[in-house]
Amino acid sequence: MTQFSRRTFITGLLAGSVVACSPVITRVERPTMPEGFAPPNTQGRNPVVHLLNRASYGMRPGMVQQVENMGTADWLQQQLDYDTIPDRGVNLRLRRYDTLTMNSADLLSFSRLPDRHMLADELATATLIRAVFSERQLYELLVGFWSDHFSIYHYKNEVPNLKTVDDREVIRPHALGNFADMLRASAHSPAMLVYLDNVQNEKSHPNENYAREIMELHTLGVDGGYTEDDIKEVARCFTGWSVNENGEFVFISDWHDYDEKRVLGETIRSEDGKSDGDRVLEILLAHPSTPQFIATKLVRRFVADDPPAAMVDSVASTLRGTQGNIKAAVRAIFEHPDFATAPPKLKRPFELLVSLLRVTNANYNGNKDLLQRLEAMGHRPFDYPTPDGYPDTAQSWTGSLLNRWNLVIDAISGSLPGVTIDMQPFYDLAQADGDAVAYMAAAFTGHAITTQDRQAIDIFIEEQNAGEQLLRTAGAVLVSPAFQWR
Repeated sequence: MTQFSRRTFITGLLAGSVVACSPVITRVERPTMPEGFAPPNTQGRNPVVHLLNRASYGMRPGMVQQVENMGTADWLQQQLDYDTIPDRGVNLRLRRYDTLTMNSADLLSFSRLPDRHMLADELATATLIRAVFSERQLYELLVGFWSDHFSIYHYKNEVPNLKTVDDREVIRPHALGNFADMLRASAHSPAMLVYLDNVQNEKSHPNENYAREIMELHTLGVDGGYTEDDIKEVARCFTGWSVNENGEFVFISDWHDYDEKRVLGETIRSEDGKSDGDRVLEILLAHPSTPQFIATKLVRRFVADDPPAAMVDSVASTLRGTQGNIKAAVRAIFEHPDFATAPPKLKRPFELLVSLLRVTNANYNGNKDLLQRLEAMGHRPFDYPTPDGYPDTAQSWTGSLLNRWNLVIDAISGSLPGVTIDMQPFYDLAQADGDAVAYMAAAFTGHAITTQDRQAIDIFIEEQNAGEQLLRTAGAVLVSPAFQWR
């Protein structure tokens, strides 16, 4: 198993031509981090950059200064009050995607068209556009978080036709709202009921898929205190929760099991039947495991792969005390004293691409072929086949290092579909600064370059002709751990 020094890491990556999109590394043989890809040192990091790395998809040119002038507390408050932030620019970019506003019946009509992937492509592309260009950055991060939490695979049965409505009516309205409202909306979501087979859940042969996942993945967690008997009883409570021919939620009373059930120690029996499932939701929301589980996942996403127990407890307490207020929980994360010393988090491929486009002030025209790059890296929106959602730890993503590095090279050399990056302003400013390496490190990472990285880059660019030094310097900085981690 090969170990790379930091110099080998950079020179091996950029050796050969950076203007082609063919692979430039062939020696990555294992899904573990090579020595040169270890997390960057966090000592002396800029607190504004640290906040932007966690509360946005990444800084844009001039953004650090803007936040410093505004103050981090005021910026965070503005981001939490996302609906007060004008977002006309991104809305104009999305006008071309008519399917984003269609109702379920119209979306289902697309199943008769030859290109059944059109709906999935438009929603995934819109997701990428919003992440790159929206001024409501923290909100878009939470949309991504909850899309993983209530994960729905895009390519099962009628899901491609229904996920657009789920994104619009379940995830986006509640992403910084109330968890209870989101859970209830998800439980009534046709896309979720189709994906987790509750449309097949009727009294003569109960289907347990949704019952299991609503406890294991949506509320209590796998160690949340439920049993196999609880799963069976919850499935009985949700018999008859289904979807009609227009793609709308419907309760089919003839399918419902009206006999008494017992869930997590509570007896459930109703006359109308549908309220059995509603009662399950209230039981799960009131259970102490639910805020603990949600807090753990939030802290893992925004702070550390191994969530600090004190911060998790604080966020869980906030969720309990506010009856599931997500905005309050997120504030508790960023205002917690341990946030300042949070360890580095590896950017997942979607985050890497978005941060790259943002920091270089790139233009993306909505070309759906860019989604194929994310798919090759294992992180196309809504493309995770199992309901646990895309993983959130570095170890889960280290197998894609080659694709990550090639993504950067293709971006700055003009080889990403639909992406245009004008690197010349960066080169001009770097030359005017007099220290191109230090300038690009500050421009792309927000931090001063370390001595070790500086030495590796200096050695590398000395071997290049003058015409390529600036491009290769930019590439070396963007593939370094200082940019690949946040």
